[in-house]
Amino acid sequence: MFSMAGFAAWPIYLVDLQKEWFLTNSEAGWISGSFFLGYVVATPFLVGLTDNYDARKLYFLSSLIGALGLILFSLLSYNFLSAFFLWSLVGAGFAGTYMPGLQILNARLDKKGKEKYVSVYTAFFGLGIAFSFFILGILKDYNLSWENSFLFVGVIQVFSGIPILLFSGGEIEKRSTSKFDGFSKIFKSIWRVTKNKHAMPYILGYGGHTYELFGFRSWTFACIVFLSYQFDEKLSNIFIANFIAIIGFTGIFASIWGAQFCIGKNRAYVVSNMGLICFIISIITAITFLLNLWLALIFLFIYNIFIIMDSGSLTTGTVVNGSPDDRGSRLALHSIIGFFGGALGGPIVGLCLDIFGGENNTMGWITGFISLGLGSLISSIVLKRYLIKLYKNDYIKE
Repeated sequence: MFSMAGFAAWPIYLVDLQKEWFLTNSEAGWISGSFFLGYVVATPFLVGLTDNYDARKLYFLSSLIGALGLILFSLLSYNFLSAFFLWSLVGAGFAGTYMPGLQILNARLDKKGKEKYVSVYTAFFGLGIAFSFFILGILKDYNLSWENSFLFVGVIQVFSGIPILLFSGGEIEKRSTSKFDGFSKIFKSIWRVTKNKHAMPYILGYGGHTYELFGFRSWTFACIVFLSYQFDEKLSNIFIANFIAIIGFTGIFASIWGAQFCIGKNRAYVVSNMGLICFIISIITAITFLLNLWLALIFLFIYNIFIIMDSGSLTTGTVVNGSPDDRGSRLALHSIIGFFGGALGGPIVGLCLDIFGGENNTMGWITGFISLGLGSLISSIVLKRYLIKLYKNDYIKE
């Protein structure tokens, strides 16, 4: 949770800094996406190394990298390029805490524990988002400058790695830890994961999922600001931030329920249907932007639940389909493809806004949110056509 303290910093201040730096919606979207590009670039190194080194030390180092990115953003950002590169550094730090944190957990769970608690860990991603929006919403409502807000959450992230070093306990899982033989071996190991026909559908599906999720996270604050003016109902910054925090928090339960529901069933079939339903919900949500502010808020809440519902199931599918020895490589590819999708979500919404009249045009927001729903549709199609077809004559439970 503390490692994600700065997650909402750019989304919260996007509208203000877009005006201050004269950014187009596409440029603002690319800054949103740079977080995930930084994540993708850092993942092969920080996640791949967990097969060779103590993941706890990598986690601690990465928490410092993310904190440094936030602090430097506060001190040095003044335009598109500086914000793009420094926000990507924050994302690189997150790459070394999210999946390595899952590695730390996996090494301390038996097989049954993995099925139960991997989804809990990924669901608490929502708690981190809720915490970040809550803290930054308060700071913005009290008119703290964006520079000081970034600095404040950066200092919080400095301390996020300490509990991992002190309280995580010993490993119970038996796995061979090979000596580090250079990054080329890590890249080869990650490439070999592409031949794992059991895990790859979940990895590809995760790409569609994160494209949708992080595009939603990046633009929801700005969207609600627009809707409040569109329907002439003034909403405070802290109300909007807390609303997003609440929907992030409820996502915890949606993700855990979705993963638990899949246990003992054909996971690919269930998750594929979840994706199709989520795509339909994205269209309904976009239509409510024409109707009523409060109806739109209700459906943004519902849409978030359906977006997050398959998150834990997709990651669990990657974790359980392979051996412990190369799980770091599987999770690395899972993150690379997943967060590459996340890097595209923000820019695509921004592009839709620029094409259809800007951030003050309802059609831009409608097309932007429908385009996000395509992520779930892609995930649904991949799982149906690839994994279910592969096992059409074999009922599987993994």
